[in-house]
Amino acid sequence: MGRRRPSATGTFEFLTADGDRIWNEGLPDDIPIVHGHRLLVLDEPTYRRSWNADRFFPHLPGKAELTRVLTADETQAWFARTSPANKIHRPS
Repeated sequence: MGRRRPSATGTFEFLTADGDRIWNEGLPDDIPIVHGHRLLVLDEPTYRRSWNADRFFPHLPGKAELTRVLTADETQAWFARTSPANKIHRPS
């Protein structure tokens, strides 16, 4: 029997601060720098999608580390630098 390939599921819609879509096939350089930081806005996906995880490295796990939680004022300041998605069609 053949080996089963792992699949990935799209959990978020990736957007720039001005609401443009960043495609899943994109690179980190596609995330624009806003006030000295790469700012990626995570939104609910517009539709369910999954794909074959062609580059599956079981011995190279991903890692994310929460270094701190923003204060309410910091959060407001970052939200002020974003705008609603302007090119994403949302089904009704």
